[in-house]
Amino acid sequence: MTTVAAPAPRLEAIPRPASAFQRNLNLARELAFTSFKLKYTGSALGYLWSLVKPMMLFGIMYAVFARLLRAGANAPEFAVQLLLAIILWNFFVESTATAINSIASAGHLIRKAYFPRWILVVSSTLTALMTFLINIVLILLITVPLGHMHLSVRSLAAPVYFLELVLLLLGLSLLLASAFVFYRDVGHIWEIAQLVLFYGSAIVFPFTLFVVKGTATQLTTLGTFAGLNPIAQIVEDLRHALVSPDIPSMEHLLGPLYVVPIAIVLIVFVLGYAVFRHLTPRFAESL
Repeated sequence: MTTVAAPAPRLEAIPRPASAFQRNLNLARELAFTSFKLKYTGSALGYLWSLVKPMMLFGIMYAVFARLLRAGANAPEFAVQLLLAIILWNFFVESTATAINSIASAGHLIRKAYFPRWILVVSSTLTALMTFLINIVLILLITVPLGHMHLSVRSLAAPVYFLELVLLLLGLSLLLASAFVFYRDVGHIWEIAQLVLFYGSAIVFPFTLFVVKGTATQLTTLGTFAGLNPIAQIVEDLRHALVSPDIPSMEHLLGPLYVVPIAIVLIVFVLGYAVFRHLTPRFAESL
């Protein structure tokens, strides 16, 4: 009786490993998805909380500032302006709030495994980005069919302004996360700074309140100073791009000074990256 030899196993082609940068981005993405899922695990409404919270804040702010204080009495689309600004602000707050503790809360990982530490900070921004995308899609589905958003060619600039916001967030997140490891007072200081930024960034009122009466694009001294705030510049430019062309862009309001908030964003990003990179070797011994 003859035996038939089993066929030799077929060798499969081994895929080339991805680049280190791509692997790091994949890890950041997986951490972000995991964090997003855990955030709503066990809650009755689940992912609906990402919609409920900004809508509740919008309702309160609209009742107080639009109805009681008449902040947007001369702005027909003020409700949409306010809703867009609140969603942008929530993205800003959630991203920095999770990033500031991203390194300090991962001491067990940092001491036991080697991986680029910036992944922890970037993943927190990606988690906040998921919530933001859900919110912005909801806004578009509600407002565009009703004609409350006037999308046109100028709206193509919106991704550029949003990229500017992301760069600002990454720079701040890297700076805050690295400083929080060594100085826990940074968390309390940042909470106070957020209050100042909220009311100084034209979130709850139209920026046209800073325009000199009788003019279209001339800002008061206070308005010029407030316009140098990158968050105010980004919010107002996104309002101009997405809500209505009647809302003046910050480029027209600030004139040559328009480069200042953009320069601040770039400086914050470079400074945050430099400080984070400099302090990274000291994280393990301080956690």
